[in-house]
Amino acid sequence: MPFVFAQACVPAVPVWGEKDQYFPIHRVYAIAGNYADHLAELGREEKTEPVFFTKPSDGLVVCREGKSADIPYARETDSLCLEVELVVAIGKTAPETGFVTLEEAEEYVFGYAAGVEFTRRNFQKAARENRQPWEKAKCFDDSALITEIREKHRMPDMDQATLWLYVDNQERQRGNTNQMMHSIPELVSEISKYWRLTAGDLIYTGTPKGSGPIDIGQSFEGGVNGAGKFAGKIVSR
Repeated sequence: MPFVFAQACVPAVPVWGEKDQYFPIHRVYAIAGNYADHLAELGREEKTEPVFFTKPSDGLVVCREGKSADIPYARETDSLCLEVELVVAIGKTAPETGFVTLEEAEEYVFGYAAGVEFTRRNFQKAARENRQPWEKAKCFDDSALITEIREKHRMPDMDQATLWLYVDNQERQRGNTNQMMHSIPELVSEISKYWRLTAGDLIYTGTPKGSGPIDIGQSFEGGVNGAGKFAGKIVSR
């Protein structure tokens, strides 16, 4: 099939422990406010239904364990914030009109990773105040970091995993996935109501309290127990 210009490479994340095996990325979903303590620090009430947004698949930055990733400071903001999250990797495609039940959700999980979700907080604040979409706040280049994806059969259960994040060696976040208001099966099932769940999808599952700004020159490190560790530095674009 001829193209007008060279086709872009498919975004992909290495599979941990496998030589030259990669997980191709389809869509990236994320949930807003899945930890009560995080909602409380933002002065927001708990939601009975999860609120989703998306991030660009080509906005992912991969950080292999033991390495450090450079993250360019986002354009048009003076308030770039970061937060640690558990990431779910989907390895099975749902039927075209299929709804994934809570009981079926585990069948669709390929594995997990640790991740960092970045936000241009100035645009998020304006979007909330003016009831506008979140694209400027969430969907930009280098807006999410992810570790290598670990296959679930090589991992402990992720329903009681500790998350942590340090900025310049100072603890910024610490929490546990058992604090999530919407569990992994619930998130998988809920997404399948509105979009066709597809092999290659990623789900960023939310963050505990402590999300905050980071500046050029500052370093960060963190992870999710059993899912991976990451390290990085914010650099000039």
